[in-house]
Amino acid sequence: MARLLVLDIDGTLLDPSDIVTPVVRSAIADARAHGVEVALATGRRLRSTRPVVEDLGLQLPLVVYNGALVWSTEENRALHESPFTATILAEVIAAARAAGLPPVLLQGPAAGERILVPADLSPEAEAAVAGYIGPRVQETVRLPWAALAEQPHVLTVDLFSSADRLRPVTSELAARLGIPTYHHGPWGEADLWAANLHMPGVSKASGVAVLAASLGLTLADVVAVGDGDNDLPLLEAAGVGVAMGNAPAHVRARADVVVRGHDEDGVAEAIHRFVLNRQHPAD
Repeated sequence: MARLLVLDIDGTLLDPSDIVTPVVRSAIADARAHGVEVALATGRRLRSTRPVVEDLGLQLPLVVYNGALVWSTEENRALHESPFTATILAEVIAAARAAGLPPVLLQGPAAGERILVPADLSPEAEAAVAGYIGPRVQETVRLPWAALAEQPHVLTVDLFSSADRLRPVTSELAARLGIPTYHHGPWGEADLWAANLHMPGVSKASGVAVLAASLGLTLADVVAVGDGDNDLPLLEAAGVGVAMGNAPAHVRARADVVVRGHDEDGVAEAIHRFVLNRQHPAD
């Protein structure tokens, strides 16, 4: 029997209009009423995850920054954090600079969730990060390249570029240092991609394993639902890994089961079938 339900947010919990539908809300309430713990696991920062939790009106535990931070909303504190070491961070920044890719460093709540960007960027690199920074200008700090690797509590390094420039760098870092990388894109007229880089060993699976252990559970007790590359480690490690119908084909192929998309209340279907063990009402 499932004892912990873990939901991705974007493309999973949220429908195409970025809301949690009444059907999904009801299914989550049913799961909790049956004694199943519910948690969210996302690549988002804590700051951008809080509005989703507040909208649900539930004190859900969170796995954010793709597993680099496990957070208790009930106690408002970190249960676990996996920041970059200075040595690994310096290697990542050096590789990005050598390739002409602009690194964006995301610090955890212990450092105010600041966004750190090199002070000296080319016009092309500046344009690549502008879309991400956008309204977050007040949270962004510009630092000299040499100072970036000295910053504590960096949980994610984001790189932005075209796929043909980005993937050779992330592949090399993965092969040489074991850096896990999750790619997203393309978007915009420039067909830009983003890569989320983390410390070796960090994934949603590692974060959920920490959360599960804090509850006296293991990953075998988990039903996980997601749609992206960053969900794959968790979908493959969980007792039941559920891919959304809107997930890419390679994600659906590696999950245990596939449900409807986020435009058809797929999360509710997953809860009814694999948590409550009953037929989904829409079937």
